[in-house]
Amino acid sequence: MKKLVCICFAALLALTAPLCAHGVTNQPKASPSLVEISFKNAVIEEDFSPEKHDYTLTLSDSKVTPTLRDYKIEGDADIFVTYDYDNTKHQTGVLITLEYKNGTTIYNFAYKNAEFFAQNANNYLKEASCKLGVIEPEISRDRTDYTIYIPQDLTVLDMSAATEDVGAYCEVPTEISLTSEQELDIPLSVTASNGEKRVYSFKVRRTKKSSDEFEKMIKNNAADELIESEKFYTNPIFIITVLSAAGAILLILLLVRIAKRLTIELSDSDEPEFFAEKAE
Repeated sequence: MKKLVCICFAALLALTAPLCAHGVTNQPKASPSLVEISFKNAVIEEDFSPEKHDYTLTLSDSKVTPTLRDYKIEGDADIFVTYDYDNTKHQTGVLITLEYKNGTTIYNFAYKNAEFFAQNANNYLKEASCKLGVIEPEISRDRTDYTIYIPQDLTVLDMSAATEDVGAYCEVPTEISLTSEQELDIPLSVTASNGEKRVYSFKVRRTKKSSDEFEKMIKNNAADELIESEKFYTNPIFIITVLSAAGAILLILLLVRIAKRLTIELSDSDEPEFFAEKAE
């Protein structure tokens, strides 16, 4: 009887062991989380924790928009920075979005001491970014036209921008749909607190890289290399050189063909005289 019980117990263990192992290996993985973050021109009032999503920001200069300084993410995720506005289009805080394969996590950083209603003519951009894109050159007061380099197969473009003045409003076109191989100019308008507008232009240019290749280059801090290679192949000097070389090759082939025709014609015209002399 004891032997039979032992045999049944062993058989039960053999049947349940794979199920237990299967349950362990298929436990849901923890979502990526933001474990550290800091801002330029702002201090987070509370201690940051990945589980808490609402915070207060005290601005060092109450007239200047805070921007992302540093961050640390546990897991595979992208970070995206946008700005929150009230009904009067005054900036009220920073929204940090963590995007990953199975969803998103949003952290809200509300301003504590922004000067929302101090009117001035500052309608300059401070920063601009594009998810899976590189903006060139760096944003400055000296120009309003820029280029966004994107992967060859990108179909949705996400942009974010920060104004210099916390009281200015920036109309950022988010989630721009692109057709295959489409390149376009994206206008971006910044309105100062006194109502004066400045329009920026971002020309979208596709690279030869796929989205995966593009993302790897950005993560490896090879964005400059990517841009320089694109500039080289679109440089007028390079294009003129290539066209000149192609033209020279075609000219040589044409001259060779003409030379062959002349040789054949001369040979054909000499043959009757040769045979006529033989006949005499």
